[in-house]
Amino acid sequence: MNRFISTDENATSGLGYVRHGTGPECVLVLHDWLGDHTNYEAVIPYLDGAAFTYVFADLRGYGCSIQLTGQYSIREIADDCLALVDSLGWQRFHLLGHSMTGMATQRIAADAPTRIKSAIAVCPVSAAGNRLNDEALAFFASTTENDDAFRRLIRFVTGGLSDGWAEMKLRQNRERVAAACRSGYLTMLTGTDFVDDVRGLDTPYLIIVGDKDPGLGEDAMQQTFLAWHPDARLLVIPNCGHYPMQECPPYFATVIESFLREHAG
Repeated sequence: MNRFISTDENATSGLGYVRHGTGPECVLVLHDWLGDHTNYEAVIPYLDGAAFTYVFADLRGYGCSIQLTGQYSIREIADDCLALVDSLGWQRFHLLGHSMTGMATQRIAADAPTRIKSAIAVCPVSAAGNRLNDEALAFFASTTENDDAFRRLIRFVTGGLSDGWAEMKLRQNRERVAAACRSGYLTMLTGTDFVDDVRGLDTPYLIIVGDKDPGLGEDAMQQTFLAWHPDARLLVIPNCGHYPMQECPPYFATVIESFLREHAG
């Protein structure tokens, strides 16, 4: 991170997080299964800290919350996040979730609909979960310990980016994600289903996908988020895979803040 960012670690009272900005519009930002809040480091220089206050939270077992254990369930994530925003004194706020935590934005919005101004779901797994066949599930499970499998997964979901990119993501995962939580969250993201709780939810949604993301692209979004949420729109980023916040940070910052400004106030 850089000198404009303050870090708050709540080791015993709740989730750890990093805060950026002092603006009146508050945004809770969540990470994916493979990485922590540092996924967003490249975006920070392009964010408007005078208009927005961003809190980049780490789930249990990740980053600033690496010491926290739990059930690793979608309900636990939602409860932890609502406890965090309560501790920050936020009455209403925006949500941003990536991949695994796309479903977390839905769970939180369903649990506290009057508190959510808008939600952004980036290459998201939905409330229906990411159903995998036995072979695919075994491969995903192997990435929790097998470094070569992890590298293959990273290159696959980002359209074949460099070996250096895969190595960086591997280091981030092994250093900043507790081994004990990896399989627990995998079970959650592949086995959860609370679609009935989100059908018709009128939270304003921006769904962002990359055109090189092979599993969570436009077709998947048409069948999930866009089918269930009446106030949802889709943005497809060209020449981009599963990590737009790292693959094209200035553009990512531009599109999310444009959407957030539409729903400010």
